[in-house]
Amino acid sequence: MRKLILIGLCLLLAGAAFAADRTVVVTPVTGNIQSLNPAGANGVCQLGNLNAPAWAITDWIWGDETYKYIFDADQALCTQCPAGFKVEMVHFYMQFGAEDVPTSFDCMVDFEETVWDEASGCFMPGPTICESQPYTVTIDQAGLYDIALPLPYDVCDCAYFGYKYALGLTFLTPFDSTPDAITDDIPVGCTSWNDYGMGWYDLVTGFGFPGEIIMFADIICCENPVDTEKDTWGGVKSLFR
Repeated sequence: MRKLILIGLCLLLAGAAFAADRTVVVTPVTGNIQSLNPAGANGVCQLGNLNAPAWAITDWIWGDETYKYIFDADQALCTQCPAGFKVEMVHFYMQFGAEDVPTSFDCMVDFEETVWDEASGCFMPGPTICESQPYTVTIDQAGLYDIALPLPYDVCDCAYFGYKYALGLTFLTPFDSTPDAITDDIPVGCTSWNDYGMGWYDLVTGFGFPGEIIMFADIICCENPVDTEKDTWGGVKSLFR
């Protein structure tokens, strides 16, 4: 038992030290957004963080890690869809300095349910609804980029509005030189999550980000939505009716 306790303490200390290695250095965002949107997108609306980019978190993104953004699927933002929706494409803003390019990296995106976590008092990333294949992204010039990657919406379940969901982007390879994460200027908490090998960290309350990461989705309409798990936002809301 003592050995197990000692191992647990060592892991906790190692995790704390690992987290402490990440320092938040904030600079204002300047310049225009360069889009890497693939051709053929048919989205009718967008959900997620649609705020303007405000801050760059310098040299934040290491690679071999995952970012998630929790959002409300508000049908008022997608009035074109009378029943349900699917995520067609996931957008994620990054900034590359002159020292970061040229670079190529592998990544994938996903759309998932959320689960309520009593310990943190937050909704957190949950079961995956659908995920993409790995993509290779190549950046040749420095600048602010909208990395937009499609999901296989033809096999994704049709989702209900009125729930909390998560968008995700996973970097499958490490970066030789670390690009910048991009945020808005509205820190909310329980919204932007990062797992770089030590579990989920809230980027606002855990690291002091000045805003939430810029991640959003292109949406297409669908019929016959599939029920989500009972511990998602819809289930929690039903407790207060």
